[in-house]
Amino acid sequence: MTYPDYDTLREQYDAGNISAVDFVIQQSDEMTDDYNRFCKDEGLDPNSDETAKSFMDFREDLFEESISN
Repeated sequence: MTYPDYDTLREQYDAGNISAVDFVIQQSDEMTDDYNRFCKDEGLDPNSDETAKSFMDFREDLFEESISN
């Protein structure tokens, strides 16, 4: 599957054209797998925008932690 460019996705999400769930799962197969694992591990609804936003925060925290070490 071919995924849209990240910047294009970000613009679509920021403009309100796609949901947080779409923003997450349209980035890559790996991101979708990570998201589904996150939902399963946390017992969260993968179709919920709130869940997708929590996942984005989680990923951002992991990234910030990795660059601070």
